[in-house]
Amino acid sequence: MPEKPSHQTLAGRAADYVRRDARADAMAGLSVAVMGVPQAMAYALIAGLPPVYGLYTAIATCAVSALLGSSNHLVTGPTNAACMVILSLTADLPARTGHGLLEIVFLLTFITGLIQLVFGVLKLGGIVRYVSNSVIIGFTAGAGILIAVNQLRNVLGVDISADGARRFHEVLVATVSRVGETNVYALVLAAGTALLVAGLPKISKRLPASLIAVGAATFACWALGWYDATTMGAHRVEIARDIEPIRGSLAIFHVPSLVVAPDWALALELTPGALALAVIGLIEATAIARTIASKTGQRLDFTQEFIGQGAGKMAGAFFSSFAGSGSFTRSAVCYQSGGRTRMAAIFSAGWTALTLLLFAPFANFIPKASLAGMLLVIAYSMIDKQRLKSSLKSGRFPQIVLFGTLLSTLVVPIQYAIFVGVALSVLILLRVTGQTDLTQLVRRPDEGFDEVPFNKAPASAVAVVNMEGDLYFAAAEDLDYELLRCITPQTRVVVLRMKRLRAVGSTAMAILEHYWELLRERDIRLVVCGIEDELKDVMTGSGLRRKIGEENIFYADNKLLQSTELALARARSICDVERRNAETVVLDGADAPAVPRGITAADVMDRRCIRFGNQHQLREAVWLMSEMHRQSRSTRAQPLFLQHRDGTLAAKLTPWRVLREFASRLDPDAVHELDDRTLGARFREHFTTSIASIADGDPAAVTKATGLARAIQIGRDDDVDVIPVVSEDGHITGLIHMADALRALARSVTPPEDADA
Repeated sequence: MPEKPSHQTLAGRAADYVRRDARADAMAGLSVAVMGVPQAMAYALIAGLPPVYGLYTAIATCAVSALLGSSNHLVTGPTNAACMVILSLTADLPARTGHGLLEIVFLLTFITGLIQLVFGVLKLGGIVRYVSNSVIIGFTAGAGILIAVNQLRNVLGVDISADGARRFHEVLVATVSRVGETNVYALVLAAGTALLVAGLPKISKRLPASLIAVGAATFACWALGWYDATTMGAHRVEIARDIEPIRGSLAIFHVPSLVVAPDWALALELTPGALALAVIGLIEATAIARTIASKTGQRLDFTQEFIGQGAGKMAGAFFSSFAGSGSFTRSAVCYQSGGRTRMAAIFSAGWTALTLLLFAPFANFIPKASLAGMLLVIAYSMIDKQRLKSSLKSGRFPQIVLFGTLLSTLVVPIQYAIFVGVALSVLILLRVTGQTDLTQLVRRPDEGFDEVPFNKAPASAVAVVNMEGDLYFAAAEDLDYELLRCITPQTRVVVLRMKRLRAVGSTAMAILEHYWELLRERDIRLVVCGIEDELKDVMTGSGLRRKIGEENIFYADNKLLQSTELALARARSICDVERRNAETVVLDGADAPAVPRGITAADVMDRRCIRFGNQHQLREAVWLMSEMHRQSRSTRAQPLFLQHRDGTLAAKLTPWRVLREFASRLDPDAVHELDDRTLGARFREHFTTSIASIADGDPAAVTKATGLARAIQIGRDDDVDVIPVVSEDGHITGLIHMADALRALARSVTPPEDADA
């Protein structure tokens, strides 16, 4: 047998990488840099920083995070949401603390990275699971609106700094109030950039739209001299070097003074915001990495990814970088361009560094309005219309979380918006889980159970209550009195099915014990079933198991509803004993004449009946009626009797009713041209029709006490083979087949002497 290859040396692995993957990674990294350079500069503007610091972040943070992370395609750098948080956290701190803005940003970046590193080391990555999808959609949409509003001043070329506007509404009002001062040249550059960024991908997705758009605007601004204050005067367009000149140098190492000599009061003030920034960054990074890994099949190590993200920010603070995160756009480009390993992200950092060295003089002429125009398109894309629609259709609670988070991004400082969203999610979770789901089970005559809404079951000696969900202290409050609502004057035994209960604690046991006492005061017995081992231990420790009695407790079985069947048998035996004990024989004279009762519906009723809810679609009814006819004793197709959710009779659906409804929708002139396949296709188009909309409502029915003559008369009037039998409160209990009624009628006319013969 051939020898197994030994582990390669570092040099051997490097040689293999150069031969197999280096070229693909280098080209993918170039694609990321071409697309990402103008974006990185624009995102720095969102954070309130000179554009060049976006490039520094795309170099240092990107390289370190890729080197220490686990995803082959995740590219880290400036992101729009994170930059918006940075702006909110740091905008007013220089004036209040006396520290430089950049030093404050570097301290914030270091603290954020430290928090993420701690999350990774302690394996606390599960914290991001508590941020729901609705929170992310609302937060991202809100951040997009904030970005658009904050960039309007740059699009219009107006200065609102004298207004002191910081909050969303203040910035919006101040900007709108200065519309009359709009710099037309800035507006033209912003609009042109936005149109190119939005339009070029529709021509070809391979075109670097952002680079082309910003490059064209920069060239136009330089060639037309719109940046020159001498010739343009008050209409001059502000360019990148006006904020801070971009130097073609990689001398970006810088020891942050507030990191090596901290201002502890400032660090403490920044920590809550840094926590929000860390959580946002981890959510972005994990979501992006997981999305791409699902396509590549890569197995991710999120603990390592958190460490990489944290270390990247901590190192970035020493290389003039601000807090970035995983970028979906840049990561998608990396994957789509054929990147194979983490080196693709490192290559993108290298290409960005080379761009800075070679094109710094040109970058100095990038119009601020052009970057703002690009950001408007990005802000619009942050509002994910598809996921927004999906969330809006997911129910009331996701809508509350979504709009609550979105509104909070516009009203409160954005760093707190993510916490507002999480708080809303937790509160709604507690609201949903704080109420145990109660339904009732009703035994069918033909075996099995119907599940009906709580307190909607027919009166019976045995009430079977199905309990599901959480039963911790919040859910247990008033549960004892809520359970009393299932009791009727006929109730002698209550069966609690507790198979699906979770989080049962001492408070719940105290409530159930009180319920047991309330039942005992009413001379009603309690039987419990579906008891799992964990619940058994809690019941034993609380003493409730001893009080209920072992003979009234039935434990969960792997056979579905097995313990419920046993509990119901126990409940019936209790009722039988009580009935026997209560029976008394009262003789009112000897040889009292017997009164013939006569044949009733109860004597000819077939308890084997199929109940069907009126909430179903036509396709389900067709299948069921076909099976009923196949197995029926009658040669005539039977109707389908429908019931409400509470088990009461709702309507009648006959095969002829179905066919008549279908035939009414056919074109009479084209019927002779329809072959079987076309006819079936036409029928299939109506499969989603609600059966409640075509069934005959309020069908005639009888009770068990109805006489045979009346039952036959109803069958004649409705021209049916079967009639439903209902209880006094309208629940279906069985069916009368006309064939059985005929046999009973025949027996009733047979002379006694003939019968004896």
